[in-house]
Formats: sequence, structure tokens, C-alpha cells
Amino acid sequence: MKEFSADKFCRDLTALRGNENQTTFAEKLNINRSTLSLLENGKQIPTLDILSRVCDLCGKNTDEYFVESTTDALVYLMGSLTESDKAMIAEMAERIRIKEKYELLARREKYVVD
Repeated sequence: MKEFSADKFCRDLTALRGNENQTTFAEKLNINRSTLSLLENGKQIPTLDILSRVCDLCGKNTDEYFVESTTDALVYLMGSLTESDKAMIAEMAERIRIKEKYELLARREKYVVD
């Protein structure tokens, strides 16, 4: 399963902006300056539209920001576990992913985006 690499996106977005101020760069992307700030700080994940605009500016493909999910040693353990253990671990991993999404949404609500 592939997941979005927010760290890579933040680094690339900041590098792409360079010394240009946020207001001017945000206008190039057709977004608000506050949205750009949230994107650069990893507090907001870009929409596919924004991701596409950033990729157009830097000449990259959107696929470069989606990487294979690394579930650490869990992936290696899955081969040596019973089916019931695999199901329990998969359910736990899904709960963790859901919790992470809720935490991200909670952080996003602390910021007002125009």
C-alpha cells in the first residue's frame, strides 16, 4: 500500500519557494498564504489539485510523493504468524491509521484557513 510522504512534500515545497516570500509564492499556486504556511509546516496535507500545481512548477510527477508503506518489522512478521494473529494485527494497524488521521484533523482545526 502506498502512502503520501508529507515530509518529502514539505521539504520540496520549501526548497521550491526558496527566497521568495510566502504571499507571492502562494499566488503562483493560487492558494492563500496561510494555506502555504500550513503545507510547508506539515500541518496540512495538500489536495490533489495543489499537489498537481506544485509538481507542475517543480517538474516532478505526483507519484514521487507516494511511497510504499513501511510497517516496520510487522511486514516481516506477517509471514510467520497464524491467520488469526495476522487478522488481529491488521485490525490494530488500521486502528492506528484511523487514530493518526483523527490527530491530524484535530491539529488542522487549531488553524483557521481562509
